[in-house]
Amino acid sequence: MRHLIPSLCLALLLAETACSAPHAVKRNDSDARQKNAATRQRAESAYNELDGIGSTTSVPAKSTVTTPTAFNASAPATTKKAATVANASTETYADVSAVQEIGQPVIMVSPNLSMKDGVPDVSTENPYSRTTAEAINGYLTKKNYEVKSVDGQAELNSILEMQSDIANTEDDLSYLASVALDADIYIKYSSEVTNDEVSVEVSAYETSTARLLGSQSAVVRNNGHTSKININSNIGAAVRKAMPGLEQKILGYWKMDLAKGTQYKVVANIKGDYSDSQTEDLHDAIMKGLKSNFSSVKVNVMTAKTLDFVIYANPLKYRDSQEVYSKLRQIFKPIAETKKNNITRKLILMELN
Repeated sequence: MRHLIPSLCLALLLAETACSAPHAVKRNDSDARQKNAATRQRAESAYNELDGIGSTTSVPAKSTVTTPTAFNASAPATTKKAATVANASTETYADVSAVQEIGQPVIMVSPNLSMKDGVPDVSTENPYSRTTAEAINGYLTKKNYEVKSVDGQAELNSILEMQSDIANTEDDLSYLASVALDADIYIKYSSEVTNDEVSVEVSAYETSTARLLGSQSAVVRNNGHTSKININSNIGAAVRKAMPGLEQKILGYWKMDLAKGTQYKVVANIKGDYSDSQTEDLHDAIMKGLKSNFSSVKVNVMTAKTLDFVIYANPLKYRDSQEVYSKLRQIFKPIAETKKNNITRKLILMELN
C-alpha cells in the first residue's frame, strides 16, 4: 500500500496536466490571433497613410493650402496641385481660350527710321545696326516669337500708303512700319561701341498707340577690341544681356492686354459735310455704339475729319478683323454710310459718309 501512494499521486498529476493542456493551447492561440490582428491593422494603417487615405487614428490634415515660398520650399505635391486647381477655377476667357488662340505677340524689330527724300530710310549711320538687329531677331526667334522686319521695297511702299491714312504719325516711322506689318509690338534699338565697352539699348512699344512699354540697356567690356568679329560678338552678348528684362516687360503687358480682349486699331476718315454740332452728335453716337458692343475703347485722335481709336474685342465673339469690321458697319449704319479702305490683321481703315 505504501508503494501505491506515489503511483496514485503521479497518475493524478499526469491527469491534471493532460486536462489543463488544451486550455493553455487555446489561450495561446487566442493571444496569437489578437497580436496578428493588431499587426495587420497597424500595417494597413501604414499603407493607407502612404497612399494618402489616412486612418481614424491619424492626425487630421489642415485644410489651408500652403504655397511654397523661400521659407517653405518643400510644400507637398498634392498641395501644389490643389493650389493650381484653385487658381485655374478663377481664370477668365482671356487667360485660357484667348491665349491659346492668339499665342505670343508678333514683334517688329527696327532701328530709328527716318525720312530721306520723302522715302522711309531703313539705313543708319551706325555700322553695327544690322548686327544688333540680327542679335535681337535671333533671341526672339529662339523663343518662338514671330518677328517682322522692314527689309524690302514692298514694306516701304506699304508704309508710305499708310502714312496718308493715319493721323499724327509722321514723326514715328517705326510705328507706321509696325502697323503696316501687322505687328503687335515693335522694338527700337540703338548700339554704341567704344574702345572700353559695347552698350545696347532696346525699347518696346505698343503698336496700336505707340505707347512705351519699357526699355532695357546692357553694357559689356570691349577690352580694346577693334576686329569686327570681336565687336559683333560683344554686341550679341550685350543684346542677350538686355533682352530678358525687356521680354518680361513685354509679356507682362501682353498678359494684361489679353485680359481686356483682342486689340484692333480703327481709323475712320469722315468724308461727309457736317456742322460742328452734327460732328459732335456723330462722335457721341459712335462712341456710345462702340462702348456698348466691345470690351473697351481707347481714343487716340478724334477730330472733325478723323477718328483714330483702339477697340478690345472678345476673342470668343470676334475671331478676326473682318468680323470686327462687320460689327462696326452694323453700329454705324443708322448714322452714316461706311466704306472699307483696307483691313489687315490688326488694322481697319474705313470711311464714313
